[in-house]
Amino acid sequence: MNRYVALARDFAARVVLFHETVAQRLGLHASEVKALRLLGEGAVTAGQLAELTGLTAASVTALVDRLEAMGFVKRERDAGDRRRVTVRAVAAKIRDLDRIYEAYQAEMAKLLSQYRADEFAAIADYLAKASALLARETAKLRAQK
Repeated sequence: MNRYVALARDFAARVVLFHETVAQRLGLHASEVKALRLLGEGAVTAGQLAELTGLTAASVTALVDRLEAMGFVKRERDAGDRRRVTVRAVAAKIRDLDRIYEAYQAEMAKLLSQYRADEFAAIADYLAKASALLARETAKLRAQK
């Protein structure tokens, strides 16, 4: 196996394991933490959350049920269209989640500061392209029956 592929595989595994550990600390699943990270301190409709996460409407409903029961989000009905539901993060809970990531983010900032602008540009290019590739491959897998 190409050493770069092995490095990328190891990195991807460690990212997943880190997020699983964060989730366990909060009594959540990694997918719930990722949904909260996508939501931030903002609000989205249930449909938008489904688009962001790639989950079905039924799965989003179950996810929001769990997050609401644990106090991470609140559902708000649209005054004009009662069928439309907005999912709003509970800011204090999101700040608790953010605190768990603080040390990691500080260490990552130190690590990234070691690179020259041209080196960082190459890293940023790789990450952008790798993210796009992951999005495409995820969509392909979801489309397969």
